[in-house]
Amino acid sequence: MPTLASHVRCDRCKYDLHGRDLFDVCPECGLAVATTLASNSDLKIRALVALQRPARVATFLVAIPLACMLATVLQTAGPLIAFIDSMSGQSSNIAGQIRFFGWAASCVLVAGAWGMLCVGLLASEVALRAEMRKWRAWLHCGLLLWVATLIAIIVGTIQFQSQQWSMDWLKISAPALQLPAFAMVMISYRRVLVVCGRRSQAFREAGAARQNINLLIYTLGLVALGAFASPVLLHKLGWEMAAILSDSLVAVESAVLIFGFAYLVANAWWIARSLLLPPMKFEA
Repeated sequence: MPTLASHVRCDRCKYDLHGRDLFDVCPECGLAVATTLASNSDLKIRALVALQRPARVATFLVAIPLACMLATVLQTAGPLIAFIDSMSGQSSNIAGQIRFFGWAASCVLVAGAWGMLCVGLLASEVALRAEMRKWRAWLHCGLLLWVATLIAIIVGTIQFQSQQWSMDWLKISAPALQLPAFAMVMISYRRVLVVCGRRSQAFREAGAARQNINLLIYTLGLVALGAFASPVLLHKLGWEMAAILSDSLVAVESAVLIFGFAYLVANAWWIARSLLLPPMKFEA
């Protein structure tokens, strides 16, 4: 069988294909060797599959996890202050104000990330849109659903602010209400990382980020479960120490969630930088 005698790097992961069978695939990412040869030797093929606006794609690639991280920080601040107040025996209205501000600011951040996604995936990005397939629609729907959920929480806060039981229900259920939209965004964003990671020189970074996304989804689920469990343990069962332990676990899980997002942002930034690099030339 014919083998590749030149040092040509895979178009997806930049693995050195020297010595590989011409009809084989890249052992690192699975791209056909013939596809790499065609895109390196024929400029028309490379232009056909290249990103038309790589800077815009890189922008939304970083903007989505960054918006998620900032939204988590903003929405964690209010419950954390309320937990500290309850432990110290104090009572103040600042926790409720920060909680409302966190919901409103999160809505703006997620809406901004969706706008950047729309700009980055214009009709001119034919190849990228085709590679994302159904996950492009999932990502749009997930971000829009998240914005709609936050708007519903904000409207409910304004409408039922005089009814204490309604406000308590919103505070408890806010993380769980956002969980479906968050899961849709993260699962579809994982596909974006697959596509962009293979297009860049950061295939390993994309793989690490995809594994991190699973941890983020599970962690947010634990945060939502803890937010529900704490008031039940305190007010229904009267288990004060168990409620304090639940709140402490939620605080730790929220910190893990924030650090996980920071790691995801760092991976996305590395992949985005790689997308902006000029394409590698065919090596003689």
